[in-house]
Amino acid sequence: MRIAACLLAALLAAASCGRGAPQRTVLLHMSGYAFNDSNPALTFETGERVRFVLRNDETTTIRHNFRIAALGVRCDYELGPGEERAVLVTMPDTPGVFPYDCCTHRGMGGSIVVKRR
Repeated sequence: MRIAACLLAALLAAASCGRGAPQRTVLLHMSGYAFNDSNPALTFETGERVRFVLRNDETTTIRHNFRIAALGVRCDYELGPGEERAVLVTMPDTPGVFPYDCCTHRGMGGSIVVKRR
């Protein structure tokens, strides 16, 4: 019985680390019409699962959103000052460069570089 319980616990732990769990978390601060002050290029590996934590750090009423159109992440929400949201994205299996941006503010965005593992 004890062996069966240990085996079940091990299987459940392995399942929680499966395909849907993020491999990396990236925090993106949105303020001054930029992501992380400079709209950086972000580099990932093919197939990597990334949890983007988006935080609006504006001190005024400016709202922001986040989009990676080529990877199916749409601008379907806006974050007000002090608000935060997480988005889970699986990088494509094909290397490439994919723009990310704030749909509301032209010029606020950078690129995601996906390299082969």
